[in-house]
Amino acid sequence: MRSIGRRLGISLFVSLLLAGLLISQGALWWLEREQREALSDSLRDDAAGVLTAIGRGQNDELTLDPTRLHPAYRRPLSGRYFVVEVADSRWRSRSLWDATLTLPDLPGMDEALQPGPGSQQLLRYRGEYRMNDQPVTIVVAQDYTPVMTAYSRTRTAVLIAWLVVLLALAVVQQWLLRRGLSPLRQARKEIEQLRGGQRNALNEDVALELHPLVLEINRLQRHTEQQLQRSRHALGDLGHALKTPLAVLKNRCNEPLKTADPALHALLEEQLGQMEATIRRALGRARVAAGVTATNRFCPADHVPLLLTTLERAHHRSLQVVVEGDQLPAQPLERDDMLEVLGNLLDNAFKWADSRIRLTLDDRDGHLHLCVEDDGPGIAPERRQQVLQRGQRLDERTPGDGLGLAIVSDTVAAYGGELSLGESAWGGLRVELRLPVPAAGSYSEAPWP
Repeated sequence: MRSIGRRLGISLFVSLLLAGLLISQGALWWLEREQREALSDSLRDDAAGVLTAIGRGQNDELTLDPTRLHPAYRRPLSGRYFVVEVADSRWRSRSLWDATLTLPDLPGMDEALQPGPGSQQLLRYRGEYRMNDQPVTIVVAQDYTPVMTAYSRTRTAVLIAWLVVLLALAVVQQWLLRRGLSPLRQARKEIEQLRGGQRNALNEDVALELHPLVLEINRLQRHTEQQLQRSRHALGDLGHALKTPLAVLKNRCNEPLKTADPALHALLEEQLGQMEATIRRALGRARVAAGVTATNRFCPADHVPLLLTTLERAHHRSLQVVVEGDQLPAQPLERDDMLEVLGNLLDNAFKWADSRIRLTLDDRDGHLHLCVEDDGPGIAPERRQQVLQRGQRLDERTPGDGLGLAIVSDTVAAYGGELSLGESAWGGLRVELRLPVPAAGSYSEAPWP
């Protein structure tokens, strides 16, 4: 898709080129016509001059006095020629040398150019006169080649000069277009930041033409934010409202029911577990779809240290915790979700690590990569999928309800990410997450003028 600036630039360039060519060629054509008219008047005067050189000789015969002619008629191939026909006599200028001048068929100016001696192009005029009751025909001609050569050079020079001027105008035009469209580029950049959660509203100090559009976008953003806020509150209320009846039903599935009717107990426990998992996933997907704003973005530099401090106080263990990449810029991911994910992963690491934990954060390829490693006992490969199931624990002696990695798995799935379990370099557990991050500049960057 071509940008508006490029289309404007090409349109203006073509318009200027066509206008310049039409004007320059039209002006040259008009000047050439004026030059030809001037030469036509000059040829009429030359014909009159030749006529005045004709006089009476002996026996009242008409004769031509060469001394009264213009010197150019006596210089061979000078570019000025004449032929005079009187009765049976025919006189020709010495300038013709041994060439022949073809006479026009009709009196007056001949619009067509006639080939002359030495590849000349002749402009001719034929005059009809009477002297001593005798018809006199005078044809004068002048070489038009210098005029055509001069106009050809002028036309070429004008074309080159116009192209140079046009290129200069194109550069100026591109600069003016860039300057004129800069508010649009700034507005697009702010919209990308708004979509990525880096700002809450667009700057309303813009050009007059863009001000109504910016105002409407800000109104739409405020309305959308209000709707999202109400949706988040409604989701929270729904989650709390569903937790209570589920907890009551679970409490009723206690040991007496298990003893009295094991099949019913197993069925209820299975169905309640599925209900709880389905509700949690649905709420997670809805929360992720609600989007991220500038106020609830996940900022590793601010949130990770606070999370580690809280876990250290909660576990009272002296562990070596290494954090790499915590100075990443704020990510367009929901803060509470990321804190829940990191909290569960680090909480498991604090429980099982012997002495060392490493947290690595990296953003590349349009994804946020998280990796939590410890030097604990790890998990056997054949049992790693088991711990991702809700309520499953490999060691009943360690406090917890077995929901940590399952919650992480649900959240990662809601974001469309990937979760993998492996072995760390220290022999413990390595948990890797790959979450897609909405790019702030996902629009195609077409060349702006």
